[in-house]
Amino acid sequence: MLHQRQVLMIFVVIAIVAGTTVQSASGSLFEQFAIPDTRFFAIVNLTTLMSVAGGGLTFLGLVRNQRAVTYFDEVVDEMSKVTWPTREEALRGATTVLTTSAIVSLAIAFYDFFWKNVANIFLFNG
Repeated sequence: MLHQRQVLMIFVVIAIVAGTTVQSASGSLFEQFAIPDTRFFAIVNLTTLMSVAGGGLTFLGLVRNQRAVTYFDEVVDEMSKVTWPTREEALRGATTVLTTSAIVSLAIAFYDFFWKNVANIFLFNG
């Protein structure tokens, strides 16, 4: 494994996302069925323990899965080969996208206003 640190960081991020998903889903489920979210050791709620367990199990499952380790190692290797745009290129691209989006939204607003008035003339003329 060439990129061990990066792969482990990716696994940590995936585990955190899995844990927050479990937290959100279990909290929602507890509210839906009116199950009290009991506290353990007067510190931690049951949903928090479930989220930590879900995140930890996700992390351990990813670390022990050789296919996942190989896949993300190859992903990091390929990402290191990418030619990233310079600041000026990124700024120019973002400006182009924002300008085009503004022009298109103004055109759609104009057409919407125009056809609303045409429809009002023919449909609600009195």
